[in-house]
Amino acid sequence: MDDDQLLRTQRLLRRRLFEGPTAMRWRPGRELAAQMLLYLDEPQTCWTLATEWLRDTLDADRADGGYGGFVDADGHGRSYVAAAEAVRRAMPLPSVRGICFDAADPAIRSVWRCEHAAWIDDVSQARTFSPAMRTALVQLGTAAKLAIPLREHGRAVGLMCADWHRHVPRHVGHVADELAAFAREGLGPLMAAAAQLGRPAPHPLALPGPAPSPEPEPTAGALTGLTPAELRVARLVADGLSYKEVARELGRSLSTVDHQLRQIRGKLGVRSTARLVRLLNGR
Repeated sequence: MDDDQLLRTQRLLRRRLFEGPTAMRWRPGRELAAQMLLYLDEPQTCWTLATEWLRDTLDADRADGGYGGFVDADGHGRSYVAAAEAVRRAMPLPSVRGICFDAADPAIRSVWRCEHAAWIDDVSQARTFSPAMRTALVQLGTAAKLAIPLREHGRAVGLMCADWHRHVPRHVGHVADELAAFAREGLGPLMAAAAQLGRPAPHPLALPGPAPSPEPEPTAGALTGLTPAELRVARLVADGLSYKEVARELGRSLSTVDHQLRQIRGKLGVRSTARLVRLLNGR
């Protein structure tokens, strides 16, 4: 994956998600999508951002997400293993990390038959679950569950889930339609692109001719080419502030911060925000 491919994909998705008749209107979804675009070549970071956002948006006790959890067109099952997880600190549920969920389980297959999201108000009584799945979820402290299928152009990508140790909060129902639309229009395309961009390059020995030279790392001296406003944004990012926090700290819109970060990466010759942070922190 080269820089041109990353920038081209970011540009296409930015137009699709934020401009014209297909633009997303739900503000929480727009804010997450804008932040994920900055880390599009880092699938793990994208999953982490998405699970933390889902936990906070739904007031969930645990949220997780990852690729797989479906049976492909050839009948091959791709088991679901959470790539990222976000747990409520005040009420930590057991972790689902490392647990493999069978894509052929009736409960998971029923999720893909849903046009929107699959709600399970009482996991212990859910008839769609196999006994093994029901037992596993109860042992994980799950009383109620929401499962969201992620697709891109009709192709299965992965799953996102939110769990509660109690009944689902009442206000969650008010965002159900918005969340389902965002999964379809935003999360699915973004995670599909992240999977493609984040794939490791083929091993050099598999390629004819000499291996390509490693991309040169920019030096800290390149920072002198930034404007004072860009330098302030860069420093806040290096301090660990999120995309949204930078905008709030500087009193600017998310689109302005997005534009400035793209300008900064272009001037410094780095393709991702993670590399920008490493440069600014001297690593």
